[in-house]
Amino acid sequence: MLPARYETIILYSRNDAFGDGLVRIPALRAARTAFPDSFIVYGTSGASTLEHVLNRHVDHLVDAIHARTPLARLAAGHRNGKGRVAIVDFRMVAPWLIQTWASLVGRGIAYEANFPAFALSWPPGRKPEARPEHNAWRYHRLVERLAGRRLPFDHRLEPTPAARVAARSLADGKQAPLIVIAAHGDGDKRLTADQVVAISESMIADGANVIYVKTPGDGPDVVELVRRVPKLQSIDSGTVEDVDVSDILLALGEFADLYIGAEGGTAHLMATVMTPMVIVSGGANMSRWRPLSNSVDVVETRHARPTGGLVANVRAPKIIEAARRMLAARRRDHPHLLDRAGKTGSAQLRDNDMHKDKELKRVV
Repeated sequence: MLPARYETIILYSRNDAFGDGLVRIPALRAARTAFPDSFIVYGTSGASTLEHVLNRHVDHLVDAIHARTPLARLAAGHRNGKGRVAIVDFRMVAPWLIQTWASLVGRGIAYEANFPAFALSWPPGRKPEARPEHNAWRYHRLVERLAGRRLPFDHRLEPTPAARVAARSLADGKQAPLIVIAAHGDGDKRLTADQVVAISESMIADGANVIYVKTPGDGPDVVELVRRVPKLQSIDSGTVEDVDVSDILLALGEFADLYIGAEGGTAHLMATVMTPMVIVSGGANMSRWRPLSNSVDVVETRHARPTGGLVANVRAPKIIEAARRMLAARRRDHPHLLDRAGKTGSAQLRDNDMHKDKELKRVV
């Protein structure tokens, strides 16, 4: 049976931090795929990174974004016409969902809510089903239920061409494993300077090319990091003119051998280009917030002692051990990534690119 046509579809969440916005993108893609002719509105009760920071990745998927706008106001604003309206509610607070569901009874608005077993889905009597563990899949499943069919799940993002050029230049064609570290962030989702120094020194001693990327938020003093680890290369928002640091991260992540950082938005960003990673989790539920990469090694601290469950208190050797384990696993499981000289896949890729450039110059 074909899904009902909706004049307007409202996708609604409470608040979008950087990582929240990233894991909602697959659901927005699914909505546009299922309802190409509908007017799709994305709304939040709080701030949303999809409105500004991540807007480049979603502006073609939704027709309007209304941050800091009550859901009732959005619903009322789109009930003036005769077309059918549907609401997909990503929020997870049960009382809010029940209250919204009750307010919509009899108004002819289809309602899919992120409620246990999707039990509030309209119309009444629809069979409940288990929700997926991961939040990204929960949001996506809500859109599938509205559409009445399965839809592609795609969390990938594309860096800009300028970012790719900049990333290749910053990597400098070094014949070594490329490791990207980021430690800045909000709240407890950041590493300390001592952790970064210890990890960088160890990885560089192992022969890696290590790049530290300063992302928004608080964190170590980058000048101090470079002073303590002279071979550490640093990148921030002013490194490449007119190229956002998040795009440089995406481009670096496409060919990096490993990303190391705390659980949070930056890890979710690197997952969109499938970067292998080691993340330190200070208590997040990994069943719901695990980065959507194929290769992730999580250093859990929730019940760890003597760390007390804080990212900043995790001993650097534990993170280094995980990094070495991840790099060794890639070499073990994917022997084709090594050439006869023992270069990693990213190093070989840079070799191939340089070879192509030389051949092109010869032709020209």
